[in-house]
Amino acid sequence: MASDDSEGQVTLTQGLKYGLGLIAVGVGVLLLLTLLEGSNRGGRVHWLIALLYYIGGKWTAAGLFWLGGLVFLVLGVRTHLRDRE
Repeated sequence: MASDDSEGQVTLTQGLKYGLGLIAVGVGVLLLLTLLEGSNRGGRVHWLIALLYYIGGKWTAAGLFWLGGLVFLVLGVRTHLRDRE
C-alpha cells in the first residue's frame, strides 16, 4: 500500500517500466507502419493508430507513444530526485 506522501506520484520503477514500455510500443508502431507502407496488400491497425497515421503519418503515430514514454520517464526520475533530497 502506498504511503500518503507518494500517493498520486509516479515512482522511479513505474516511470521506467511504463516509459520504456511506451517507447517500445512506439518503435513497434513505426516498424509496423513502415512494413505496411511497403506492402502491396495493406493491412489493418487499431483505429487510433490509423487516425494518427492519417493526420500526420507514421512519425506522428509513433511519436505520440514516444512522448508518453518520455513523460513517464521524466516523472519517475523527478520523483526519485525529490525523494533523495
